[in-house]
Amino acid sequence: MSQTDLQHQGRFGGFIGPVNLMGLVRVAAPFLFEGDAIAGAEAVAPDLPLHAAAGGELGWLSVLASANRLEGREAPDGSAVVDYFALCVSSHFATAGTYVPTDVDAKIRHALWFDQKDREGFRRMVQVALGLADWNVSKVNARFVALEPEWGLGPEVSGHDGERLSVWVGGLVAASAKGVRDLAEELEATVMAELRREAAAFERLSRTRGRELDTVRAAGIVTHNVGDVNQALEAGKAGRIRVGCREKITKLAQDGPERFGGAFARAAAIYRALLSAEGHRNYPLRGPRCLRRSPELLLQVSPFLDDWGRLISTTRLLSDEERLEVVGALAEGCTKVAGQEAYYRALAGLDQELPGGLFSKSVTKRLRTAGRKALMSAELRRKVATARRSFESSYVTRAAKLL
Repeated sequence: MSQTDLQHQGRFGGFIGPVNLMGLVRVAAPFLFEGDAIAGAEAVAPDLPLHAAAGGELGWLSVLASANRLEGREAPDGSAVVDYFALCVSSHFATAGTYVPTDVDAKIRHALWFDQKDREGFRRMVQVALGLADWNVSKVNARFVALEPEWGLGPEVSGHDGERLSVWVGGLVAASAKGVRDLAEELEATVMAELRREAAAFERLSRTRGRELDTVRAAGIVTHNVGDVNQALEAGKAGRIRVGCREKITKLAQDGPERFGGAFARAAAIYRALLSAEGHRNYPLRGPRCLRRSPELLLQVSPFLDDWGRLISTTRLLSDEERLEVVGALAEGCTKVAGQEAYYRALAGLDQELPGGLFSKSVTKRLRTAGRKALMSAELRRKVATARRSFESSYVTRAAKLL
């Protein structure tokens, strides 16, 4: 079978092929391939492997810019596996903050680590993974909490930090199982440093006046991030990790509340009480493809979406018809995702800016039947009518009690 046939069949050693994977990235983040976004990335030199492009702040974008260098193949060698790993991680980081993330999580936190049989290739994979700490994904992520520079804890905490952790823990599991002690020690130190940083960031936010709402946002983010650690530890052979390390990082949101100064336990308490219903995958918003047009339209941290709703109602990036499509998706989403509040807040933001308001005939008569029916529900109207200040202060008050 030719390489071209393999590409079209979407095969790379049994996994999705590079061409098909890049197709998914184009669907999720088309703005990366328009104008000078990806064209401005530094492509890898012709005489170097694809993974050589992964270094630096925009390494993920450089890998995507050079992705056509990697061909589908039935039995890739060790170097090709490293290249494919770099492409999968880059694709995942490029889309994790979008409405349709690529589904390669299991590959980058487990499968590819153990598929790599070449010892030198494994070392190169670890170096690619460690380089994730330098990646700047602000082009493709709106779900973060900014940190004060003087804290010395980095610019932000975000869900992408959890993606990094899951890749590092996957590498740690594999290095431990393969008996590559020096790499296991380096990955363990990296994981521990990131967990300490996130714990310290949550603590600083919770003690800083004026950052109360950000404390709630961060609680959701860091709880999801330690959940990513758990998922990586669920892989086979996780028992080979050094016992002392495994005890420190396992189930940080569930057990052992004294670890990391109790920061993750306190964050998890807020998450369970206030935010657990917001942790869904936003399937209702995958329908309006217009939301994928620009990074400006990426979803912000839930459930505090009033500003995002106001943006949707005023941006010139959307036509009036597209705005109404988003309204309908949000309204229908309120009926499909039990317990969530984010879509109600997005609709409240829209209601503030749309001419005539959200419930005017100019809006309702142009919605699909399902959206119009959902928009007319008494519960939706009541929640949309709740003042933003009242909604947000209730979260701050309840979080303070939990802390």
